[in-house]
Amino acid sequence: MKKDMTSGKEWKIILLFTLPIMAGNLLQQLYNIVDGIVVGNFVSESAFAAVATCQPLTVFYLALAMGLSVGVGVVVSQYYGAERNDKLPIVINTALLLLGACGLIVTILGVVFSPLMLKNVLKVPEEIFGDSVTYIRIYCIGLFFQFLYNGIAATLRSFGDSKATLYFLLISTALNIALDLVFIIAFRMGVMGVAVATVISQVVCVVVSYTYLRKRFSYSKFGAHWDRGIAATMTRLGLPIAIQLGVVSFGNGAMQRLVNGFAGTTPGIIAAYGAAIRLDLFLYVPIMGFQSGLASFTGQNMGAGRLDRVKRGFLSATIMSVSTTVFLSILFYIFAGTIVGFFGLSGDALGIGVQQVRFITMFVWMFACYMTLGGLLQGSGDTLLMSAATLTALAVRIFTGYLAVYLGWLGYSAAWVTNPIAWIVAMSITFTRYFTGGWKKKAVAGKLSRTQME
Repeated sequence: MKKDMTSGKEWKIILLFTLPIMAGNLLQQLYNIVDGIVVGNFVSESAFAAVATCQPLTVFYLALAMGLSVGVGVVVSQYYGAERNDKLPIVINTALLLLGACGLIVTILGVVFSPLMLKNVLKVPEEIFGDSVTYIRIYCIGLFFQFLYNGIAATLRSFGDSKATLYFLLISTALNIALDLVFIIAFRMGVMGVAVATVISQVVCVVVSYTYLRKRFSYSKFGAHWDRGIAATMTRLGLPIAIQLGVVSFGNGAMQRLVNGFAGTTPGIIAAYGAAIRLDLFLYVPIMGFQSGLASFTGQNMGAGRLDRVKRGFLSATIMSVSTTVFLSILFYIFAGTIVGFFGLSGDALGIGVQQVRFITMFVWMFACYMTLGGLLQGSGDTLLMSAATLTALAVRIFTGYLAVYLGWLGYSAAWVTNPIAWIVAMSITFTRYFTGGWKKKAVAGKLSRTQME
């Protein structure tokens, strides 16, 4: 089902479109959390630490896929909003070919170079290095399918069909959780079982989603249609986001390395940090949902020349995102000890995890403001500015974090105490862009006149 977002109440359209996206994001975080709970409770704390320390790399690969899919989403949604139905078949086939090719390349590079990254960049401790390599190499085999699915999902969301992606993720998550339990508890495969379960669920998700797309998409008979210009536009719009998210994941890797450096003096710190990060990502679910929903809403309305709706939609999405985030933050703060304990942590590790979760809950509303505006900038095609803001904020976070440790101001807590500083920097840059209006001139397939832009 395709949805026209260029008419009707903005808040209602965004909310109804975003709810399935949030549910899908929730499912993705749920099986990440279940992975950690199963490994932490049925294998060992060190096995959980081995999986957790791979997170910067897994997030990096996902970031590349999501970043490139942003370019797909912007182009498809703006062509749809501008009613360029004659070009949509070529646009969609180009998108799938582009994401598939990129996914294949990243799969090969990931299998070959990920162990080197674990050893030389993340400085993974020797006692968990073997399990970390096992996990990441198997995980990388599924990257081709991860890229392809993100291309399919971005295409469907651009047409307002966010419910389908929810169903696909529901199937994938249920399968992943079931396979986790079978491979780890029944077959005692350890971290290998977690990785194999993830890959199998990704393959099934792609098969189901691609079959749906072929049967339901009415504009095209799928084939090897390729348009170099459209591919270049998607790459131009998506690559800055991919680089942005990729560098951010490396920044998170820098913080993971900082945490790993305390492993010898603070037992359990790696597992604690890994558990808290998974819970932080759970808090980000509504934020990322409203960002994605506003991006599709903005793309269609930019294509239709409705800047008035874009502005009202942004205000509505910001209020909804911040309100939901504050509510969840209060719950997480109150029950931090219980939810961190689900990962099988105890003693000092449990205390460190609770400390991190509670700190983030006090400031994550800033992230909600910044990322919601990011959805508007992405949907309008102003992806380069969004990338610049994020990378600047990341540089500030890494610099202040390592400086604080070097000068003895902070210990391992520098890995999360510096987050609010980065978010303030990002908000300053993006909100300046919004109020100066440069984003209004970025439409790639729209009807905006000079009068409308002004």
